Amino acid sequence: MSSKDKKVESIRNKLNESAKKLKGENATFFDDLRDYLITSSIFYDELDVTEQTYNVCIDLIEAQENGQTAQEYFGKNSRRLADSMIKNFKHAGYREIIELIMLPIGIYWAISFISDFAATGPLKINIFEYLLIALLSVGVVVVVFKTIHKFIYLNENNLVRKSKVIQFIIGTIFFGCIIGVFLAISMLTPPIWIIKLTYPGDVILMLTIIAIFLGWIIIGKKRELYSITPFIVLMAAVGILQRIPVLLAIVGSNNIKFLAAGAAIGGFLINIIWGRIEMKKITRN
Repeated sequence: MSSKDKKVESIRNKLNESAKKLKGENATFFDDLRDYLITSSIFYDELDVTEQTYNVCIDLIEAQENGQTAQEYFGKNSRRLADSMIKNFKHAGYREIIELIMLPIGIYWAISFISDFAATGPLKINIFEYLLIALLSVGVVVVVFKTIHKFIYLNENNLVRKSKVIQFIIGTIFFGCIIGVFLAISMLTPPIWIIKLTYPGDVILMLTIIAIFLGWIIIGKKRELYSITPFIVLMAAVGILQRIPVLLAIVGSNNIKFLAAGAAIGGFLINIIWGRIEMKKITRN
């Protein structure tokens, strides 16, 4: 973790602790403002966004201690305040932007590669398919950020804002469509620019990627990605089993497809359950 990342984490921790002091309408005002600022763009400087959000929180706490509400101190139009702050945010550097773009791409590539590895036969990597996945993964992140950003200041009587059920249904449909598009890309992409790897090169490459990916998650303390590690490990294990002759003889070639299905379903369920637990912890903090 770089010195800048450590500073961001330090300020964010202080921000979370300070925000707990806000009460009632002040807390609601600040929560909406913070969410709106954070989702304004993935291409703003994270340190600048966090610092300015923290300063607003401190100002609001002082106003609260003096008997003022957020609307009395900042004005009734919190969205106008947020928009004026966003205009003054610093843009992220090129290195940070590249890292932000490569993060979702790397995750989706890792999942796609492991899924290809778990399939029977020689490991085939369709470069064209991976390029399409890269474009889609970046698009998904941008759409999610913009959608959340637009939803924050919806009218309080808006059904989408009022109903958790409607929010859940919309979210489920959206992510269901995304999964469908990914599956369509995987199944329908023509075999262009194919790279074929055979044993033992495929196993060595898989173990290297797993070590790098898990090391990055654990050493970097990427809590939001912990839940995906069982899926990655289980699917990789199935791929390794069917590629090492001795292990394949023990397991049986006819049982591999059942192991692959079990690993995919088990890893997915663990990801959902563990992911919800981790997100609740992150939200609570």
